[in-house]
Amino acid sequence: MNKQKIAAIISALIALTGFIDTSFDLLQSVGLSLQTINQIKLSGLILAVVLPGLAPFFRTRGNT
Repeated sequence: MNKQKIAAIISALIALTGFIDTSFDLLQSVGLSLQTINQIKLSGLILAVVLPGLAPFFRTRGNT
């Protein structure tokens, strides 16, 4: 991977992190407790780790 692609990926991750933090602040402002918000974050982290490992099981193979 070249430096431009790495920089673009890092920039996208930073922007996404800011968006996610803002949405969790909004969840707290509507009345969700910090414990509930942290459970949502934890479940998101677990899904982020587990789902890429499961992807090969759902790929279909060609007729070769």
